[in-house]
Amino acid sequence: MKRRHVFLRMIMLVSIIILLGSIPSYAEEVRGVTDGTIKIGTISDMTGPAADVYHALIPGMRTYIQFINDQGGIHGRKIKVITEDDRYSSPLALAAFKKLVYNDKVFAFSGAASAVGPTRAIIPFIEKEKIPSITMTNDVAYFTPARKYIFTALPFYEDQIKVIFDYLWNDLKVDRPKIALVYMESPSSIPVLHLVRSLVKKYNASLSEVIIPVAGLDMTSQVLLLKSAKPDYVIIHGYLANTAAVLRDAKKFGFNSQIIAMQYAVVGKLIEMTRSAANGLMGINGLGSPVDNTPGMVQLRKIDKKYNPGSEYRDENYVQGWLISMILCEGLKNAGRNLNSETLLKGWEKIKNFDTQGICGVVNLGPDNHKVVKNSRIYKADVDNLRFIPITDWRGAKE
Repeated sequence: MKRRHVFLRMIMLVSIIILLGSIPSYAEEVRGVTDGTIKIGTISDMTGPAADVYHALIPGMRTYIQFINDQGGIHGRKIKVITEDDRYSSPLALAAFKKLVYNDKVFAFSGAASAVGPTRAIIPFIEKEKIPSITMTNDVAYFTPARKYIFTALPFYEDQIKVIFDYLWNDLKVDRPKIALVYMESPSSIPVLHLVRSLVKKYNASLSEVIIPVAGLDMTSQVLLLKSAKPDYVIIHGYLANTAAVLRDAKKFGFNSQIIAMQYAVVGKLIEMTRSAANGLMGINGLGSPVDNTPGMVQLRKIDKKYNPGSEYRDENYVQGWLISMILCEGLKNAGRNLNSETLLKGWEKIKNFDTQGICGVVNLGPDNHKVVKNSRIYKADVDNLRFIPITDWRGAKE
C-alpha cells in the first residue's frame, strides 16, 4: 500500500512538471513582456533638426507612463520606455530599430521614428518582425488602406491643408487670392505640395512656392521671394525653428501678408521665440493647447506638476507625447492580461468614441482605420499671453 501511494505521488509530480514545462513564460513566448513589465521602444530626433519637437514630446510620453505605472501599471505590468536618437536620419533610425528590437527586445513601438523618411525606412522591418507600432508619420500611403502593424497619432498634413482651404473659402469668403506655400526640403512636403497645387486650381487661386531648409535660421532670400510674389496668404509647412526664422525675417523686411503655420510650429514656444513678429499669425493643430481649461488639460497640468515640479511651459508637442501614451495604454488595457502582438492590435482597434477630454478630438479606431487624430482646429496667436487661441471648433477634412 505504501509503495502504491509513493508511485501515485510520483505520477502526479511528473504530470505537474510536464504540464508546467509545456507553458512557456511570457519572457520566452512574447518578446519584451514578462509577468511584471512591458518594454516599449521609442525612436526620436533628440539632437537633429527636429529636436525642438521631441524635447517636448518625449517628456509628455514619459510623464503619462510614470503616472500609469504608479497606479499599478496595466493589468499588473509596469511599462518601461527605452528611447533612441535617430537625429532625423534614416540610417540611424534603422540602427536604433535593430538595437531596440534585437538587443533590448522591445514588445512594441510608441513613437517611431522622427520623420517621414526615417519612418519609411523602418516600416518594412516593423512588418517583418510583426511589432505593433504607433509611428511618427502621417504618410497617407501607409494608412490607405490600413496596414496591420502601423498606427499613427499624427494628423495628416493633407487633411490640415484641406481644412485651411475650407476655412479660407467658406469662413473668410476669399475670392481668387494669391497663395504662397513655404515648404521644407523633406519627404513630408511632397504630398502637401501636390495637394496645394491641385486645390489652387480647384479654387481658382494663384500659387507661388518657396522652399526652406529643415534646419535654417536665416530666411532672408525666402522672405524677399515672398515679398516679390505679394501673396494674400502664406502657408508654412515647417518645424518650430525654421518657421520662427521666417516670421522674424518677415518682420525685418516689412512683409505683412497673412501667415498660416502648420502643426509642429503651432506651439506657444513659437510666440515666445518671435514675440511681436507673431502678431496676426494663424495656424492649424490637431491637438488641444496645454493651457486650455478642458478636463483633459487640467489633469495633464496637475500630473505634470506632480512629477515635474518647476517644469517650464508645456507646449502642444508635449500634449502629443501625452496622447501617444494615452493610446498605447488604452490599447494595452483592451488587450487584457494575455498580451501579445495580436491582442494589442485588436486592443487598439477596439478604441471607439474615446473622449480624450480635450487632448484632441474623439478617437475612433478599427481594422480599416489606424489614424488617431482626424480633426484639427484653426488657431490665432495671442502674443501677450504667449499662446494660441482656437478660433474654430474641431474640423475634419472635406473630400
